[in-house]
Amino acid sequence: MIYTDYWNMNEGPFEENLDTKFFFESDEHREALDRMLYIVNDKNMNMGLLTGEIGSGKSLTRKVFLSTLSSKKFCPIFFENSNFPFTDLLYDIIINITFNDPRLDMHFQDESPVRGDKYLLMNIFKSKLKRLVYEENRKLILVFDESQQMSEDVMDEIKNLTNISSDVENYMSVFFVGQPELREKVRLLKQIDQRIFLRFHINNLDYNNTSKYIHHRLRVAGIVRNNIFTDDSIESIYRNTAGVPREINRLCKLALTNGFATELSEITADDIAVITEDLDLHR
Repeated sequence: MIYTDYWNMNEGPFEENLDTKFFFESDEHREALDRMLYIVNDKNMNMGLLTGEIGSGKSLTRKVFLSTLSSKKFCPIFFENSNFPFTDLLYDIIINITFNDPRLDMHFQDESPVRGDKYLLMNIFKSKLKRLVYEENRKLILVFDESQQMSEDVMDEIKNLTNISSDVENYMSVFFVGQPELREKVRLLKQIDQRIFLRFHINNLDYNNTSKYIHHRLRVAGIVRNNIFTDDSIESIYRNTAGVPREINRLCKLALTNGFATELSEITADDIAVITEDLDLHR
């Protein structure tokens, strides 16, 4: 038997993965998602900024956002790591546009992009972008995660890509996603800051949303009962995690595992204390 069987769960509710069905729509996470969707559906907004503390749920929000985009209307390209030279990023964008739609393959071999040749890459990119927009009637969506690591010059080059547009609409939307320091970095880059149409910062959960978050994840995992975690245990979880979703996941999973090992019927504040004391001892 494993801990999920003991608690009558269909799966682990607090795993460190990006399963979109576990996405918890706090007011802030919902607003962040709505703002990103607003940008891509608007014809004249082409750059957005999403920031948040480590473990605040940026990555899952970003994945939910990408999963909602229709492949008939959009060509989304996501970079998990943005700390690369501009020509490498541009090369990968070209490859992904081609891979994203097999009907564009016929154009790819003839143009033979060279990774370090910026001039050639820009010409190929412009050609593919116009085909994407005018032949496929789709908009390019670029999402750069961990953008606080991106150099200022590369951010400026990415911004310049948005200059490729018609007189009436943009061909692409660009999102910079990253940790809080990204806000200050962008603020100091006036040429980029002025292009950011919508920005949003995801804060940690408050106590009320921490409780809802825990119950939401349990419910998605198949739990019918709503009292595995007592009220005082949730208060303790909130105090020890400061409402950071990633920390909540870790503490709750350890509590459920310990509850299985010690055959508990519920998780109390005392049980959370056992876990946190053990974590403190091994830091």
